[in-house]
Amino acid sequence: MSVEDNKRIVREFCYHFKTSNADGLIDGMTEDATWWVNGKPHLFPSAGTKTKTEAASMFRNMFTAYSNGLDMKVINLIGEGDSIAAEARSQATTKSGKIYENEYFILFKIRDGKIASAREYTDPMHVQETFG
Repeated sequence: MSVEDNKRIVREFCYHFKTSNADGLIDGMTEDATWWVNGKPHLFPSAGTKTKTEAASMFRNMFTAYSNGLDMKVINLIGEGDSIAAEARSQATTKSGKIYENEYFILFKIRDGKIASAREYTDPMHVQETFG
């Protein structure tokens, strides 16, 4: 696939956050996909490496906290080969009325038209402040 095809895959994948489409996210990942989030796992439950199954649970759990999905705006995409670097910003309102806004850098690896791995760098302290 071309770099432009891979960028399209990442854009479509990120759109599933806005619509709280956990199935779309999961279907967009290879069977052996991994999702890594920065931070210390003993301090932040979402930190560390997750399997596809663990990531699916994380996504589903996350979507239950929002009133109307997580608007994940892709600001910039840079690609080379099977790697796509995405700069993104999110905005959501939690069911308790708190505003959640975060910034991300995610390095995606694409294989056979799906996400094979993601390395997400974000502000885990803001997650903790918002969701406890």
